[in-house]
Parts: sequence; C-alpha cells; structure tokens
Amino acid sequence: MLSIIGIIIFGLFQFVIIPKNNQKTENYILSQQNPITHDLNTILEYKSKYMGSASNIGNLFYNLPLNDLIKSFELSPDNLTLQVNCKNKDEVNEEMLNKALIYNSTAVFALVDNLEKINYNFSDFVYSFSRADVEKWYGEDLSSLIDKDKWKEKVQDKIKNKEYVNDCIKEILKKK
Repeated sequence: MLSIIGIIIFGLFQFVIIPKNNQKTENYILSQQNPITHDLNTILEYKSKYMGSASNIGNLFYNLPLNDLIKSFELSPDNLTLQVNCKNKDEVNEEMLNKALIYNSTAVFALVDNLEKINYNFSDFVYSFSRADVEKWYGEDLSSLIDKDKWKEKVQDKIKNKEYVNDCIKEILKKK
C-alpha cells in the first residue's frame, strides 16, 4: 500500500507539479523580455550614484527587455556616456524595439544617477538618448519614478499606446 502511495506521489510531482512550475518559470522569463510586463524589482539592486562600474551596468542591462540583443558596453566616464553595442535589430519588430529602447533608457537613467547619455550602437544606426530629453519627456526627475505603482503608471502603461511610443521616439530619440 505504501509503495502505491509513493508511486502516486512521485507521479504527481513528476508529471504535474514540476512541469507546472517549469511553465511558470518559462512564462516569467518571457515576460521579462517585454517592457510592458517587465518586473521593476529585478533591476532595483543595480541602483547606483555613479556609472563607473561596468559589471553593475552590464548586470542592469542583462536584466532588462531585449537583453539578447546586447553584445558589449563601453563606458565613457569623462563625458558620462554609455555605449551599448547591439546585434542586428532586424530580429525584433520596430514597435517592440522602440518600446524597449524607451523603457531601458528610462530605467537606466532612473537607476544610475550620473549617467547623462546612452548610445545604442546597431550595425546601421546609433540611437541616442540623453537624460535631459528623457526627464523633459516625463516632466520629473527620473529617480522619482522608481516606485512600483508610479513606474507602472508613468512608464509601462504609457508604452502600451502606439501613438505615445511614436511621439516619444520623435521627441527624445536622436538617430545618427
């Protein structure tokens, strides 16, 4: 009798509970690739007053949406600029790329206090965001957005709207 109960419990764990947990984990990982569903809490530990730590910047970006496009980073502390070297952007549709660029730039500026400019270097373009332009767009200091409810309202809910994303890109993105 105990053997039968043991086999049933083993089967329950092996074929129901473990696959269900694996599916939850997979869904969570996928949700982290989308700026609308990204969990702000996963990046808060990378908050820093200074941009000088390459490992901190790297870990921050590797926990943001579309992290699979990132190849390397170049820090320029003299002019407080970060260059993010990216893979070919053709792998991502333009709307998702724009949302992720807005989201990632906002997050990085909100978490790294002295960073002034981010250049995303793709093979065909360099997309530039400045702290001043992003702060002007939101109308407030970006570090004040680092509250889960405020972040959702002011950043994530807004980028659901295609027109908002297009206006934001026109206003704050500089292509080179």
